[in-house]
Amino acid sequence: MKSFSRKLGLVEKWMALGHDVGGGLIVNIVHMEGSLTPDIVKQALKLVQQRHPMLQVYIVECDDGLYFQSKGITEIPLQVRYKQDENEAIKIAEKELHIKFIKGKNPLCRLTLLYSHQHQNTCEIIITFHHGIVDGISCMRFIDDLLFYYEQINNGEDISKVESLELFPPIENLINYDIPAQNKIEDHPVTTEKPTPPPQLIIEHQASVNERFTRMLPRMLSQEKTKILIEKCKQERTTVHGAICAAMLFTAAKLLSIDKQVNLSYGLPVNLRKYCDPTITDQNLGCFISVLGFNQLVEQNTIFWNLARECKSKIHDSLISGVHITLLQQARLRNFDRDIVIKSMLSKENTMGRNNIFAISNRGKFQFQYKAEKLKIKELYFATPQHIGGDCFWLGILTLNEQLFCNFIYVEPLISDRTAQLFADDVMTVIDKVCINQNSTLRMLFESVAKN
Repeated sequence: MKSFSRKLGLVEKWMALGHDVGGGLIVNIVHMEGSLTPDIVKQALKLVQQRHPMLQVYIVECDDGLYFQSKGITEIPLQVRYKQDENEAIKIAEKELHIKFIKGKNPLCRLTLLYSHQHQNTCEIIITFHHGIVDGISCMRFIDDLLFYYEQINNGEDISKVESLELFPPIENLINYDIPAQNKIEDHPVTTEKPTPPPQLIIEHQASVNERFTRMLPRMLSQEKTKILIEKCKQERTTVHGAICAAMLFTAAKLLSIDKQVNLSYGLPVNLRKYCDPTITDQNLGCFISVLGFNQLVEQNTIFWNLARECKSKIHDSLISGVHITLLQQARLRNFDRDIVIKSMLSKENTMGRNNIFAISNRGKFQFQYKAEKLKIKELYFATPQHIGGDCFWLGILTLNEQLFCNFIYVEPLISDRTAQLFADDVMTVIDKVCINQNSTLRMLFESVAKN
């Protein structure tokens, strides 16, 4: 592997600073059906590392800022463990969200293989990344490449050398900043809006940063119910993402026990690859994201599918207007002061670092290239740490094998385990019920839930 060096870009620096104060990670839990041999996994890991420059770097601080460097990089570490109980993978993943990468010439990725004494033909792969080198699509590509090389090695194919991909400049140097002007939505007459109350948060208990712990609650829809949801969304002229946003809004409003209306804020990351010149393909690892945020009024008589369509419309209009690109452009023009950023991350003690009622990270439907003859991904969940700063609830979703997989993230003790369990269960119940009822309102849905 060749040695190289590159200064961190804006998004990468933000993630690096988040990592330094105890966040800035992504953890993936992959439930596998099929036998994985640690020695072959190690060989496959070497090939994946050779292919992707971002797996060949560590971060160093120089006089003029933070740099990715690759000289002397070590191999990606692999740990092998055996289950003590059935929830071991979640417990390990939760701990991983709180463990920084050690400084030095170590890659910003680590793996754990988790085996079961009872089930010889299954295992879990827990993959932890520094968020500065990957986004959600990158995580999926890594998993795909790892299993692709594993099967080739296991089949006796000779792949001693792989093609190394290009190391891209920082995302802010690749974006086409003319897109917002090109896609400008027709101006509408300015209307005076009624004042709305400030967005509400759910914080049950206060705790210092050191006392907070990020927790996970995985959930899934069956193939049958996932197909019904997708078809229902098509009929209602919205998206699965819009429907899940509406379900989260309904459940948050119910949890707040609103009588009339409540103002809620939510956010989501946005993939920037297609806005680059040249376009960055899904083959490449890197952190190519921006963010969007929204406010939404919810009332007792709000109709679910109207709300789902409104969520879809707001997201669509923001993307067409290039709000996510404008945010990056504005950040590019400002000075990036490390101390100010860190202070900002840690200064929201009045809200316990909470920004919104929830955020949703949606990886969509990923097309894997590895052959599913001997190895099959049965479940896949992912998470980012929320204990330093983040949202009251965070949800990671993806569709795999025609099933919707959801991972609800919350922070103890800001939110209790009982409340989080209730929230996750209610969101899944709402999704189930609205698929068979076109005009369900917030009041109707949760009255029926209470009766059941």
